[in-house]
Amino acid sequence: MEQEVIIRFDGVTKQYDGLVVLDWVSFEIERGKFYTLLGPSGCGKTTILRLIAGFTEPTEGTIYFHGQPVNHVPANKRQVNTVFQDYALFPHLNVFENVAFGLRVKKMKEAEIRDKVAEALQFVNLQGYETRNIQEMSGGQRQRVAIARAIVNEPEVLLLDEPLSALDLKLRTEMQYELRELQRRLGITFIFVTHDQEEALAMSDQIFVLNKGKIEQSGTPKDIYDEPVNRFVADFIGESNILAGRMVKDYLVEFAGKQFTCVDYGFQENEQVDIVIRPEDLEITAPDRGKLRVRVDSQLFRGVHYEICCYDENGNEWLVHSTKKAEVGEEIGLYFEAEAIHVMHVKDGDDEK
Repeated sequence: MEQEVIIRFDGVTKQYDGLVVLDWVSFEIERGKFYTLLGPSGCGKTTILRLIAGFTEPTEGTIYFHGQPVNHVPANKRQVNTVFQDYALFPHLNVFENVAFGLRVKKMKEAEIRDKVAEALQFVNLQGYETRNIQEMSGGQRQRVAIARAIVNEPEVLLLDEPLSALDLKLRTEMQYELRELQRRLGITFIFVTHDQEEALAMSDQIFVLNKGKIEQSGTPKDIYDEPVNRFVADFIGESNILAGRMVKDYLVEFAGKQFTCVDYGFQENEQVDIVIRPEDLEITAPDRGKLRVRVDSQLFRGVHYEICCYDENGNEWLVHSTKKAEVGEEIGLYFEAEAIHVMHVKDGDDEK
């Protein structure tokens, strides 16, 4: 069944004082999905949120909401709510009054406000906290209050601007699961901003990877992890071994001084390409059984696996994640399946990294 498109960006550009921070961006947001805007600082993630929320207007292009242009529609007229990084709660109000604030602005009746606040607090598992002072609450609890305050207004879209960044690792992981489950229960569209790759992979239905004001790639977490379109995406999404190579012909690629069978096709013969092999796709074997011979340079124990750094005879560095231990200075073999080789077109500017 085709999903309803709620938001559409059509050739949207945003400049501040002549500096382009968003460069001719086009995409669609469908109802009921969890979207993540992922990328390094300054790539345009928060600018997209501000444009959707109506806090700023595009320099060029058009933003559509349900097929209607909304470039000049003010923030308070949009069915959108935002949860900010610092939560922006009112310290002088208790939990109930923080959540009820938007409803009071709309001049709702007191009985309706009580019912809606109770329902919102139940959604975020904060029943019984109505009279609690905001200053007495933990970071995770404050975040849930901020979400309750946003969802009580029944927005069609909830925007979340790095809301987990201030939390410690354990609480952050817990809140990732809670947010994902909350989105499923509510059935509304979440647009989540983060620079944390693991967070994006764990939570999203769809990821937009941004770099320098452009969308480099969009797709499911599995699509983006398994089939990055260029060196930037491969390097940004998880750890990768990235090497320069040459596409000899369909299903045959050359890198690290050797030719290997692969599953990629449709490239020009002898085209210069980039090769990605994920560290977990490399298997440690005896030197004579591997497709590559390497010498171990260093090894770290990461709890669930060893992180092994090694070099081949051509000086290429290889990162391996394995449950097998290797000794520093030891020569080992690396085996990998044809499906583990990901061939990418070389994009202009990739060699800048």
